[in-house]
Amino acid sequence: MFFVFLGIYGAAQLGQFFEDIAPWPSNLVLGALAAGALLVAVTLIRNVRYPQPWVNLDTDELRAGSHRTLSLDHIDRALIPADPAVQAEVLTLRLTAKEARVEIILRDRKGPRLDELSTRVLTEALRRSSIAMPTSSHDPAGKFARYNFPGHIDLDDTLTLVAQPPAPGMPLPASW
Repeated sequence: MFFVFLGIYGAAQLGQFFEDIAPWPSNLVLGALAAGALLVAVTLIRNVRYPQPWVNLDTDELRAGSHRTLSLDHIDRALIPADPAVQAEVLTLRLTAKEARVEIILRDRKGPRLDELSTRVLTEALRRSSIAMPTSSHDPAGKFARYNFPGHIDLDDTLTLVAQPPAPGMPLPASW
């Protein structure tokens, strides 16, 4: 509702720029067209610059960004945000490698984002990855890895998170 009001207000404000060119109702239409064109341009630029991640299971590759692909076995870490404000609505899984990182939205306000096929493909891609909890020289066994590396999760927790994203407010794997 807020965005609808903001769009109408923005169109009216842009319509004021067209007061000298067109009379009252027409300048509002020109403002709405300008606001719509701006929204389309921003969306296209974002989608070209930051496309959705793409997995090719035949070649074991993941596209990260517009031109970068990396092997699935190069993905070595999985993170989830630990911020309580983020837990309430959007749940993002960040997969990282030395070359790139990819963020996948698992849940939004409406519920899980991935359909059944996307979940199966992502699960298979994760199984082919090298995801593990990071360790440090002071804790080589990883006994305190959850405390030393907040937000990081291991492969089993990542697979569980993708298969069944917890509802807003429920504990995340990093806090288990």
